Amino acid sequence: MLIDTNVWSELARPKPDQRVLDFMAENDRTCFLSTIVLSEIEYGIAKVSDPAHRRRLLTWFDAIHARCEDRILEPDQATAAIWGKLKASLEAQGQVIADMDLLIASQAIAAGVPLATRNVGHMERTGVLIINPWEA
Repeated sequence: MLIDTNVWSELARPKPDQRVLDFMAENDRTCFLSTIVLSEIEYGIAKVSDPAHRRRLLTWFDAIHARCEDRILEPDQATAAIWGKLKASLEAQGQVIADMDLLIASQAIAAGVPLATRNVGHMERTGVLIINPWEA
């Protein structure tokens, strides 16, 4: 399954939700990391002004990358095709979704894997199979 940014970010909290910790422990070897998610995490870290907090986040980021180094998904032509069709369809319905979220959902659809996310409201409009670790 593809793990969304909000799930990874939960793991960086001082006291992460135990349901998310359990979910990730149970699914560790089957989870994928998206380069799109990596870019969102890099952006978040770049905005942190406290050097100690930034170092802690960089250590956490390196651990995520190492954890999934052989399971990193990059956008491909199938992702691009799905994204374009979904974006046009959702816009026609007046249901705009942020491009990064739509890319992540498109990537999961293209890979044929569910998306683990807390962002159910937006993501379910894409048709991607969703697993909410906070409710799993």
